[in-house]
Amino acid sequence: MLIRDQDYVLLKDGRILAVHGHCHPAGHLVGELAFVPSTAGGYAMFGSRYRKAYVADGRGMSESERELVRFPTGTCFDHAHPFSAKSIVPLSQVDLHLSAAVDPRTDTVPGSFLRRYAESHLTELARILGDTLPAGPLGLTGSGRLLLGDPTVRSMHDYDVVFDVGPEAAVRIARRLSAHGRAHPEARLREHGKDWRIRLRTRAGILCPFFRYEDPADAPLAGLAAARTLLRNVTVSGRVVADAHGAYLPTLLGIVPEQVSAALPGEVARRLPVLVSHLRDRGDFHRGDRGTFTGDLCHLSTSAGDLVVLSVVDGADSRLDDPPWRLPGRPVPPAARR
Repeated sequence: MLIRDQDYVLLKDGRILAVHGHCHPAGHLVGELAFVPSTAGGYAMFGSRYRKAYVADGRGMSESERELVRFPTGTCFDHAHPFSAKSIVPLSQVDLHLSAAVDPRTDTVPGSFLRRYAESHLTELARILGDTLPAGPLGLTGSGRLLLGDPTVRSMHDYDVVFDVGPEAAVRIARRLSAHGRAHPEARLREHGKDWRIRLRTRAGILCPFFRYEDPADAPLAGLAAARTLLRNVTVSGRVVADAHGAYLPTLLGIVPEQVSAALPGEVARRLPVLVSHLRDRGDFHRGDRGTFTGDLCHLSTSAGDLVVLSVVDGADSRLDDPPWRLPGRPVPPAARR
């Protein structure tokens, strides 16, 4: 069973898990509860009603407040800070796997709203990306994937496209999407309390891009074998100098620290890897940007070697201090007022 980032699994208890990242303990999956059964839910799937698990009172919940389902693995994943806000379930709890590697132009019901919706979004994506558009079909995640074969669907909030590409292509695509937003104010999107850099309004609706590694071995945490926390609750502000993994989940950035709340040891005082495990900042940070991050300083052992990272798990704990644009009504960040 090959299960990858942004796939979904239906658990035996009826809950639906979104798979996160490319690094999982043997025999288990790391992810986030996406939908849970609810008689009052607005989604009809698998013969039941569902609601979004990460929304309460109409607002998105912080990662630290979200419901988790965790089984012990007997590995470092049980205590590693980057996975502290993730659900971890054994493969034995999976009842159904829904891959994001689908082509909605052919895998939807002919003549359905979802097929027309997919075709219009993919046409817009080709217009925006031009020669940076990858060859071959693009995947689909989100509620569109879960409802892929439902001919009764009549509306969709956004289109969650999945790019299976390597880091160089991911950087090119993220920069092209950002450049489109910079050049076209009408494409800029403010939603869920933030301005998005690569999530855009198009003629077809809201486009929400996700990236996963064409070769999972490229993931920075591949082969994670050990993890320990060195310092807790560290805040660092600095300039981004490396963004090759900036569009993936988890997001890995390299920054040059400018302000720190605690003394950083050794080389990371000069160049600090920042590992962001939540979804809300993917593609937001580009080289030259300034950001502020709060998390735990961790030592991680992977198949590529050891690294020390600042691990950020909550969306409230990372901030782009000098965004490329500011939509009306958005407060000016402190860094921009200096």
